[in-house]
Amino acid sequence: MATAVPAQTIDADERLLCWILCKTDYALQRNTDPNVWAIEITSMLHSSAVTLPSVELARRLVSHFFWNNHCPTAWKILDAAASRNIIPPLLLLALLSTRIVHCRILQPIAYRLYLELVKLHAFTLEAHFNSPNNEKIMESIDDVLKLSQVYNQKVSEPGVVLVEFVFSILWQLLEASLDDERLLDHIPEIKPRWLSKSHDMDTDEPESNNKLSTEQKEMLQRGNTTLAIEIIVEFLQNKMTSRLLSLVLRNMPLHWGSFNYQMQLLASNSSILRNSKHNADTLLSLMENIRSNTKFKLESNVGIPSGSQISFAGQSYGSSWSSFWLSIDLILEDALDGGQVAAFSAIEIITGLVKILHAVNGSMWHNTFLGLWNAALRLVQRERDSKPSPIPRLDTCMCLLLSITTHVVANIIEEEESELIEEAERGPTNQGKIKQIRGKRRGELITSLQLLGNSQCLLTPPQTVLMEANQAAAKATKFVSQNPMGSGHLESLTMDDLLTNCSGNLLHLIVEACIARNILDTSAYFWPGYVNARRNQIPSSISNHVDGWSSLMNGSKLTPGLVDALTATPASSLAEIEKIYEIAISGSDEEKISAATILCGASLVRGWNIQEHTIIFITMLLSPVDLPNHTGTESHLISQAPLLNVLLVGISSIDCVHIFSLHGLVPLLAAGLMLICEVFGSCVPDVSQTIAISEELSPHEVFSNAFTLLLRFWRFDILPIEQVRNNAADPPLGSLFSPEYLLLVRNCRVTSFGRSTKDILKLKRLSKIINYPKKSVFMNSFPKLYFWYKQHQECIASIRSGLLPGGPVYQIVDALLSMMFWKLDDGSEPLIPVTLGNNGSSGSGSALDDALMKLSVPAWDILEAVPYVLDASLNACAHGRISTRELSTGIKDLADFIPASLVAIASYFSAEVTRGIWEPAFMNGVDWPNPAANLSIVEQQIKKTLADTGVNVPSLDVDGDSPAKLPLPLAALVSLSITYKFDKGRGRFLVLIAPVLTAVASGCPWPCMPVLTSLWIQKVRRWSDYFVLRASGTVFHHNRDAVVQLLKSCFTSTLGFGTTSMSNDGGVGALLGHGLPFQVASGVSPVAPGILYLKVYRSIGDITFLNKEIMSILMLSVRDLVRSELSKGTIKKTKNGMKCGQFSFFRYMACAKHAALLGASLIWISGGQKLVQSLIIDTVTSWFLSANKWKHNGEQPGALVAKLSGHALAYFVMLSAAFAWGIDHYSVPPNQRALVIGMHLEFLATILEKKASLCCHRATWQAYVSGFLKLMLGCTPRWVQEVDVELLKRLSKGLRGLNEDELALSLLEVGGIGVMGAAAEMIIVRRL
Repeated sequence: MATAVPAQTIDADERLLCWILCKTDYALQRNTDPNVWAIEITSMLHSSAVTLPSVELARRLVSHFFWNNHCPTAWKILDAAASRNIIPPLLLLALLSTRIVHCRILQPIAYRLYLELVKLHAFTLEAHFNSPNNEKIMESIDDVLKLSQVYNQKVSEPGVVLVEFVFSILWQLLEASLDDERLLDHIPEIKPRWLSKSHDMDTDEPESNNKLSTEQKEMLQRGNTTLAIEIIVEFLQNKMTSRLLSLVLRNMPLHWGSFNYQMQLLASNSSILRNSKHNADTLLSLMENIRSNTKFKLESNVGIPSGSQISFAGQSYGSSWSSFWLSIDLILEDALDGGQVAAFSAIEIITGLVKILHAVNGSMWHNTFLGLWNAALRLVQRERDSKPSPIPRLDTCMCLLLSITTHVVANIIEEEESELIEEAERGPTNQGKIKQIRGKRRGELITSLQLLGNSQCLLTPPQTVLMEANQAAAKATKFVSQNPMGSGHLESLTMDDLLTNCSGNLLHLIVEACIARNILDTSAYFWPGYVNARRNQIPSSISNHVDGWSSLMNGSKLTPGLVDALTATPASSLAEIEKIYEIAISGSDEEKISAATILCGASLVRGWNIQEHTIIFITMLLSPVDLPNHTGTESHLISQAPLLNVLLVGISSIDCVHIFSLHGLVPLLAAGLMLICEVFGSCVPDVSQTIAISEELSPHEVFSNAFTLLLRFWRFDILPIEQVRNNAADPPLGSLFSPEYLLLVRNCRVTSFGRSTKDILKLKRLSKIINYPKKSVFMNSFPKLYFWYKQHQECIASIRSGLLPGGPVYQIVDALLSMMFWKLDDGSEPLIPVTLGNNGSSGSGSALDDALMKLSVPAWDILEAVPYVLDASLNACAHGRISTRELSTGIKDLADFIPASLVAIASYFSAEVTRGIWEPAFMNGVDWPNPAANLSIVEQQIKKTLADTGVNVPSLDVDGDSPAKLPLPLAALVSLSITYKFDKGRGRFLVLIAPVLTAVASGCPWPCMPVLTSLWIQKVRRWSDYFVLRASGTVFHHNRDAVVQLLKSCFTSTLGFGTTSMSNDGGVGALLGHGLPFQVASGVSPVAPGILYLKVYRSIGDITFLNKEIMSILMLSVRDLVRSELSKGTIKKTKNGMKCGQFSFFRYMACAKHAALLGASLIWISGGQKLVQSLIIDTVTSWFLSANKWKHNGEQPGALVAKLSGHALAYFVMLSAAFAWGIDHYSVPPNQRALVIGMHLEFLATILEKKASLCCHRATWQAYVSGFLKLMLGCTPRWVQEVDVELLKRLSKGLRGLNEDELALSLLEVGGIGVMGAAAEMIIVRRL
């Protein structure tokens, strides 16, 4: 509440002001020297204890002079009062602007004098900002100009008002200049903000104007406009005011947009500007300078000059250059692991990663795109000659190159164009008019692809895609030949001739993929050297693949021959695949099945240009829009069973599910599968059709196909012991752990998609005949599935109990056991406490028939009984009531009867293994399979695989005389797994239980995993290398030291410190392999350390220790870097420490950055957001406060090592956070990012304020603080805007204590409207 002012004080102030006005009138009448007047007034004010400059006096004088007492002397008095600090000059300008600018035509002389005052006082802000009553002055300026209302700002700090004042004075002059030249008439929809006329500002034309001729008036007005434009240029040019204006651009973009539009109008149309000393180019250049001032310059990436040979923009494309994009290679390699079904789109993950590296590397977009293409091509080359494995990878590699990577580029291009559209629509004349703007990144894409043509070694296509590459080259050649600008000698060639004569490579496929997604056009066909028609060794029997699809588009019916052709050949356009989808929707029953078969064929796996459309069509067919409101067989889905089953089987292979996962369609598809499971799992099958082999589908079959596919989408087998890892890690490409989370991810995407301009541009690429779902779906929509899921969780957590004799579940258990063990001899002991149904007929076929009759129940009821069946069976085997062979056969019969039971089988056995209550099963070849033939060889191969990558673990060998053994449940599960053939029909069920089997065996004591591996090698010997590599992960599950050794090997190979031939010069090739056979002294090269880490990191138990270990290895790598250079003589030792030249330091910084990039990538890929959060909040803080404990051999680092360590750590922490939470508003979740970054910055502020003691080298701390904050400002400015304003002010103050004034100011400039006032004060007070 304001303090009441005594009446006598008010009277005294009023009498004083009246006295001053009287003195002023006297001075006007006598034409007194203004300086004499000023001295007398100053003396009186001082004697009256009035604080100067006086706000009230300024208001009274301006009100008194305009317009009743207006004369030339009045202006001199005002000038003297402002110059002698009697009245605030800035407030004077504000008061005059409201009275003069709008009537400048009638009062040209007054306007001229006003402009002169603006020139005199508007650019000396530092002299006026330190007034004792500055806050009151700014409040008055705000009140006079109504700034809070005009700019709709709630913040009225002095600094904010000052910025708005400068901007407003400038904007007034701009609008006045436009109006003077009648340019505002060109845009009548724009209403001037500052030229409106107030009621109390009316004035008549002065008599002095009547003495001027029309020509003189026009000359005077034109001179005023010229001077106003010169002042506008001065505002834009002056270092202080231009920096204040950059704050407006940052924090008031809408107002700046209107201002900028008017400035463009002035530059384009002003005749006065064209004839002045400042032309339009000067004006536009100054505006662009202000825009560039809003982009924090990273000072050549904290120590590396952009002009150096190792610039992060990178003009050399060798191994060193590729290291700047190392994270892309790692995430692509990780995405290639088909054993994981990720719920999050690889496109979104890689898009965010590419934007981060673009920002941190400070590269042009064409270099960024080139780095992305090269990384994807290296992936293909690594895989082209890979050894056989059960998981097909080459088609997935091509998907990553031609579909996923192309989508990433399209996203980045569309993101720029959507931002340009949104910015343009903010203009005053463009609302709703802007439909499309082409951004600069399209041109950058073209440059990258043209440069990519120089990498011929990476562009050689694998043999299996050679035909597609040749077809792409032939298509371009044909297009060029038919174009008037094309080559005339090609016109007579047919497509078959072209296929024989055109040699294509992967660049041709990449270009076609870009054209298909409308980010490139066919002008690419005319690039120099792109069309290369020459005869080669391609067989002339290649047929024209277009014939089948052309026939379809021309109206041909789907005959069996045409269906086979279309299934084997991918569609080439959206229209073709849309035609198939329409048939699947509205065709006959037979045509629907044919269409479903085609959709799941080559168009899905190898139709890279239309793959996303095919996936969406299949997802829509499997995802009914309406939620279930049905019971039993009344659902309309029952009649669609044949179509649904073809789709379910068609997409259930490993590579198909992997492709769905990479495109991020798993959550959307999961909702449809849940509905199918709910419906078909509730149906009662026809027993006669089940017993008799009928062509009609059983509901159990459709249910099992949907259920086993659905359960691959989350970790249904997760055990309590694994929760330790899950609570500490969530890898970006990891699996989810519950159906609720799947639906949550799905609902978030469905409800948010289509709202932004970016989504609208993306929709233009997608099919228009699809109605995308918009409603959320929850687990309570699927009560049967939800009940089973809860029961399943209980089964994993504890032993099943409470089965009541005679109940419905008991009867199903009885029937299942009878079906499984119907061949048992008469008189056998029952498997459950009471007699089995019709036990007297055991051994006869009628027992099986009776059991099957009783099993004519819904699939959900059977699944409820399965855990009891398994428990009874395993107990019977353990107590000798049934043999091991009978147990294995019975479980296999159960899985064959209803494959959906595999889920319960895998989960039950894995849970029983962890309980540890079962006697071991001896794998002796009698009771259980015997692995002895391969066991010792497998163990040696595992040991050699580890040793080749620098990991030496003692005591891997076991006693060869002791028989191998496994826990009984694990032996049963292994025996079941090796009964399956890995073909397309049954292999999909093995894929369901294989991850469970591997996880359980890895957690068991050595040598359980080698035993499992040996048994599988005996079954499929050609995959032995794959099985051995997978088995190596067990070592890392049990031995932390092995993990540390592998991590060190990754760092030494990447940085080129290693002594093995694989290391060479380091880089991506040394970390992940070169993709081609690489000869070493002992034969073929071993597994690259990075590849091994990506294969085994999911086997690591408690993953939190990675933070400390990787950070420690990073610090050691910096030390080793300096030591290695010291030994080469590039660093000189002096009595004050170590010295190196500037270029050498830049090179060391580049190496330190590579190490930090590798460390951050491994942290993020291994543990995602959770592990990164632990790193930033716990590990980094602990290191700074107790770094002495982390020293190796008690060694104190020198100043050079300390400085490099600080910079490396800054990159490491910043990159880790950026990978986890992204750098812009498209990232999720921003709230969590703000929390973690805020906590870390709070720690930095605490240290800067000396409230806590450091235990690290001072140079390390200073390099880290400045480096981290510079990276934030240059690469992730949105992070700064999410930080609490008071924390930003504390950080800024602390940085000034380190003599980092420019950095302190930049932090405030980027920090948003909340710290704009503080930024303005710092600009003025410190003259920055």
